[in-house]
Amino acid sequence: MIRKTSAMVEAGILAAIAIVMALISMYVPVLGAFVNFVWPLPIVICGARHGLKWSIMTLLVATIIIAMIMSPVNAFFLAAIFGLLGLILGECMRRHLAPMQLMAFGTIGGIIALVLNIVLSFVVLGIDPINMMFTSFDESLVQLAAYYREHGMSEADIKTSIDSYKEMLRMMKIIMPGAFLICAPIMAFINYICAKKILTKLGDSFASFPPFIMLKVPQWVLWPYFLSLLAVTYFYQTDQSSWMYAAAVNVQTVCSFSLVFQGIVLIYWYVETKNKPRWWANIGTALMFMIPLFSQIIVYVGAFDMVFDFRKIRNRR
Repeated sequence: MIRKTSAMVEAGILAAIAIVMALISMYVPVLGAFVNFVWPLPIVICGARHGLKWSIMTLLVATIIIAMIMSPVNAFFLAAIFGLLGLILGECMRRHLAPMQLMAFGTIGGIIALVLNIVLSFVVLGIDPINMMFTSFDESLVQLAAYYREHGMSEADIKTSIDSYKEMLRMMKIIMPGAFLICAPIMAFINYICAKKILTKLGDSFASFPPFIMLKVPQWVLWPYFLSLLAVTYFYQTDQSSWMYAAAVNVQTVCSFSLVFQGIVLIYWYVETKNKPRWWANIGTALMFMIPLFSQIIVYVGAFDMVFDFRKIRNRR
């Protein structure tokens, strides 16, 4: 009875924290973007400490109150996208699964949640969230062109700049599925690390990830990467509107992300094993986000590490 009361009190407190986090994500512009990523955290903690039943109750209470305070649409999106991820991670942490196994379940849960969110948006709300987002982007381009005119930019320069933005938005729309696949493990990792730190302070213990410099991406990633390169090159010259072109671009995006991760791991491994300053690796990682050519170099570095196994940690075949 005492344990049940304690679980009820904790579930209520965590539901209140989830409601406050939802308010922050809605009304605080910069901080809200980060809070969205960790919104499942109260659900994860409740599930890890008291089980799936209590985490479901926490999610339901938080969703209902958010719908009353803010809007049903906001509550719907939070519950559909982040709630399911929180339930899965909480149950995995309660079972003390290995970190890599937990990441696999969390990634699958994140992907299902994102797909479920889009499907339910069409079926229940009758809206296309992706189309709405890109419509707002298109409207902002009109405002951007007006801003350029007010500051004396020539029409030729305005057209060049707006056309480049339109091409960028077109590519963003194509790679949206791949972006969802990339976003899912990132959300799972962030919430797991945050939940682990909190639960460790409360007296629980969890297995650690392997050392960062020893992480490795499966070698089979090279096959879809090279095949997608060939497909993208072919369909780019023949038919960019083809669904096969879009599929190839998304496969290339996901595989490139994996290879970039492998390249970053190799950079830090080199810095640590050669006793070089760690800021070398930090600068190399930062340059990847600032210089597109450097990020492509990191992709090739990761691919070469998979082939030649510079760290000598892969099984020989």
